[in-house]
Amino acid sequence: MKNSFDPDLIERIVQEVIRRLSERGVQVEQRASETASNDLHVDSKVVALASLEGKLNGVRRVIVESRAIVTPAAKDELRDLEIELIRR
Repeated sequence: MKNSFDPDLIERIVQEVIRRLSERGVQVEQRASETASNDLHVDSKVVALASLEGKLNGVRRVIVESRAIVTPAAKDELRDLEIELIRR
């Protein structure tokens, strides 16, 4: 049987995990900062589509930590908007 990943389902699962961790007092850092030119730096262990909403206008590159988990829905959105994903 071929594995098929539904980006929307994965996004919902990630959001539910973040919600449950937050309820237990586990800090899930989700902050983003804009720097020079059209870069968006996201300092988060999990980069979900919801964490990017409203932050991509005029952005050409999203820069994340090398070990950050970027959900498929977030990757799809970046690709659709022709925004480069950079791991540092």
